[in-house]
Amino acid sequence: MARDTFLPFSPPCVGEEEINEVVDTLRSNWITTGPKTRQFEAEFAAYLGAPGALALNSCTAGLHTVLVTLGIGPGDEVITTPMTFAASVNVIEHVGARPVLVDVEPDTLNIDHAQVEAAITPRTRAILPVHYAGHPVDLDAIYELAREHGLHVIEDAAHALPAKYKGRFIGSGSKELWILMAAMRGTRSSLARIRCGQLTEISKSGSRC
Repeated sequence: MARDTFLPFSPPCVGEEEINEVVDTLRSNWITTGPKTRQFEAEFAAYLGAPGALALNSCTAGLHTVLVTLGIGPGDEVITTPMTFAASVNVIEHVGARPVLVDVEPDTLNIDHAQVEAAITPRTRAILPVHYAGHPVDLDAIYELAREHGLHVIEDAAHALPAKYKGRFIGSGSKELWILMAAMRGTRSSLARIRCGQLTEISKSGSRC
């Protein structure tokens, strides 16, 4: 049976509580980063079990911030997946590094760790897996490769909230750097979770760990 109404791609769940919070913000004289942003960061980090959170305007901005913080740039390579939004690759090129695309697993559509291993070269600095469609990447295999070769892992978790890997939320724990984003997947928000001090050289006022 055909629909007679428009089928939206990702309709937000907006109720009176959300509307009241927006109105309260507009009346507070804070329409940019302020107390509510800090409250959101603290509550989100607590929900995930993460040491801290930093709200940004997009996952693209978060991924770029992570790459710059890690000093990745011209001459470096970052291994990632073709099954992702363009930003995952764009930010690598934006810092002057070379994106190296490897194939995905046929059942999960997540990056194939065996293909990652085959693509590692002396120029490789990081692996950027994407938790595709909410299905967590095989993190044990990815982090083992990173340990063996001295690489950073930057997780693009745009689809992942609130997915779990072996009983723990994606974004929890004490790993060096994560990226979290949920911008059109129901929450209309994005943030990068970075351990205290990681953003100091990027923005003296940006870190709220």
